[in-house]
Amino acid sequence: MWIPNYKNRKGKLYVAIADALAEDIAEGRLAPGARLPTHRELAWQLKLSVSTVSKAYALAERRHLIEGSVGRGTFVTSRPSDLPRLEPNRAQSDRIDLSFNCLVVLPSQQAAIARAMQDVVEGDRIEALVPYHRPWLGFPEHRLSAVKWLSALGYPAHADDIVIVNGAQQAAAAILNAITEPGDTILLEELADPGIRFLVANRHLTPKSVAIDQHGVIPEAFEAACKGGTIRALFCIPTHHSPTLAVMPVERRKALAEIAARYDVAIIENDVCGGLMDRPLPPIASFAPEHGFYLTSLSKVISAGLRIGFIAAPRGRAKDLIPGLASTTWMASLFSVEIASRLIENGAAQRLVDEQREELRKRQAMAADLLSGYQVSALPTGLHVWVTLPESWRAEGFVAAANSRGVAVTPAEAFMVGHGPAPQAVRLSLGGATPSRGELQQGLEIVAELLRSKRPAASYLVL
Repeated sequence: MWIPNYKNRKGKLYVAIADALAEDIAEGRLAPGARLPTHRELAWQLKLSVSTVSKAYALAERRHLIEGSVGRGTFVTSRPSDLPRLEPNRAQSDRIDLSFNCLVVLPSQQAAIARAMQDVVEGDRIEALVPYHRPWLGFPEHRLSAVKWLSALGYPAHADDIVIVNGAQQAAAAILNAITEPGDTILLEELADPGIRFLVANRHLTPKSVAIDQHGVIPEAFEAACKGGTIRALFCIPTHHSPTLAVMPVERRKALAEIAARYDVAIIENDVCGGLMDRPLPPIASFAPEHGFYLTSLSKVISAGLRIGFIAAPRGRAKDLIPGLASTTWMASLFSVEIASRLIENGAAQRLVDEQREELRKRQAMAADLLSGYQVSALPTGLHVWVTLPESWRAEGFVAAANSRGVAVTPAEAFMVGHGPAPQAVRLSLGGATPSRGELQQGLEIVAELLRSKRPAASYLVL
């Protein structure tokens, strides 16, 4: 039985136990998949209350160190941690990074933002941008700029329903805070971005996976989940899905909206990459005016450094999100919002997106050429590609082999929701984590060489 060495640690007992667990995992004393003692067993061994151990396990689960399965027990997670991508860039400095999705930083982007910043400095609005702004939803003129931006993405929003936030992650946090209570069940696509899993865990929500196919969430699976219990919300990415790159057809979007209305389930729709599409499709929220929360940001298309995103709430519900804003960062930085608004209004934002699409088009063409002959899902202007591995490879072995050659890639397991088997696939990011096309080409050539080798995964040891 695992016994944590926690007694010389300062702070609350449950935190000390969780820290000891993290240390034992990091140093190899607990292997991935190892079964942990039950809450009651460990409490008895440590002479502590069951509630203290339960709080320690809950904290460890929020840190993605362990995962519990009803009827089976609690196990050290076998899923790759998402924490490496949150660490300083030096962690990947010696590798070609095809694991992190971010836009390509172009000279025109920096010049446009510098001009907008200069305009703010020389303008007459500094006094308005310095104090707090209440009720924190955004200045009316900024919300009108957001409406203009969302209109280009195919969503005819109303300014009164707009909430301006510090990026998509705060948007999702504010929405979850407004519409859920701890313990509520929220549906996530069976392959979902790790960021939403963090939020769901920190909010103490119960995640439940919903099946997807090459077109995204399957309506029948969504309805079956709604029939099977109380579902508070569905979180999904219907356009440029990460990692599969699925783009949901319009008829399916309408079907999901109808199911949400029938069972009174909210749909939280993440469209951060919608601007990269040559032809945007109408969001699900446009078919679900009372149940759809639509969110997007400028991070994947213009600048991550601005940290600006937009929520279009159901009609009349924008103010419901104020507690969620107050519990995170109160309001978006008015200086950043002012810069973003100027970029939108003077047309620079759309020009930057157009240039980003053209750069990604060239990178996608390179990937298509180098990975020809393999099962690759891609979009002409997508930020990444999704590669289904040859039968002789398993994803963990491929990741280890690529890492040994100096290339970081992301396995399907990193996106899994629930305990089902993960596809034998990897995501290859083509964006700004590899600043030059030359570096990207080098990384893709190594990946292609590994795919051709068809080396059995068993020949690599994953340490």
